[in-house]
Amino acid sequence: MVRPRHRLHSRLAAFAVVLALLLAASSPAPAARRFVLKFASLAPEGSTWQNGLQEAADEIRERSGGRLVFRMYPGGVAGDERDVLRKIKIGQLHGGAFTGVGLGEINPEVRVMELPFLFESYAEVDYVTERMLPRFRAGFEKHGFKLLGWMEVGFVQFFSKHPIRSLEEMRASKFWMWEGDPLAQAFFEASDIHPIPLSITEVLTSLSTNLVDTVYASPLGAI
Repeated sequence: MVRPRHRLHSRLAAFAVVLALLLAASSPAPAARRFVLKFASLAPEGSTWQNGLQEAADEIRERSGGRLVFRMYPGGVAGDERDVLRKIKIGQLHGGAFTGVGLGEINPEVRVMELPFLFESYAEVDYVTERMLPRFRAGFEKHGFKLLGWMEVGFVQFFSKHPIRSLEEMRASKFWMWEGDPLAQAFFEASDIHPIPLSITEVLTSLSTNLVDTVYASPLGAI
């Protein structure tokens, strides 16, 4: 595995949901009215991320007196992030937890946090994030979404089924690229690497069949 001197900051997971805007747009409702909010994520059932989402959902249900209830769709069962966003727009879902790819579909400027080799340390990431979050929140609201939370998942690394010791060996690898991701595409084009574009929900199967042999993710995301 190639370990560059600089690191690529990870795709940032965050809650970008329309919950608050939906409630604000609703007409006054009886006190006993119950809202069931359908919420999707790529986080697998039982993972740290999904457990955190479920804990938040349980707390919201308790503090709302049972009026706000989340119905979770974890592990990509609702599709890739573009599928989830499409379902939100037509009312089949109400929100989700997204990586930078999904967030960029709503508010492209958040992808600045993922520029390759931009950050040297987590301290730098925290410094920039603290100052940029107000702008990001305003951008999501402008596009009809409410950013409820922001979770970092670590720096991106390359993971391969074979050793990679040089750029030439990288170019000979069967790299996966998240289909439709303009940031990843620009990186691979600049590196003269020809990846195989696939939905993230197809990656595990493609690794097992050797359609791809090299992927990129944070260590926590890969596990």
